[in-house]
Amino acid sequence: MSVMNSDPQQARSEVVAIVQELLHRLERAWNSADGDAFGAPFATDAEFVAIRGDLHSGRAAIGAGHQQILDTIYAGSRLDYEVLRARPLDDRVILAHARGTLEAPSGPLAGRHASTATVVLVRRDQDFEIAAFHNTLVAE
Repeated sequence: MSVMNSDPQQARSEVVAIVQELLHRLERAWNSADGDAFGAPFATDAEFVAIRGDLHSGRAAIGAGHQQILDTIYAGSRLDYEVLRARPLDDRVILAHARGTLEAPSGPLAGRHASTATVVLVRRDQDFEIAAFHNTLVAE
């Protein structure tokens, strides 16, 4: 699927759908407490800046890091994402911003919190994967 379409409205819808599908995969993985599945949509050489500012490099590290927090400080939490904006930078790269809503029963972010994520998706063969993800807590 080409993300560069002559019909701007259709192109926007296609781009948003691509981003939302990857974000849904992250939601399902988080809500199932499955770190490996959380890491799966990321490129092997992806970069992830977590909500507290730490940097994780590579799919394996992203998955392992998330498994660790899903087993401990975010055990039993729920995550939902909504695409705020998404646009193609070219036929192989999408820039997106998403709102994350985390509901945590305990831990350092107990309660309901929002974050804004900047997400860069890159086409690999016929599919897109996440090359960069920067997550920022929204101050209340």
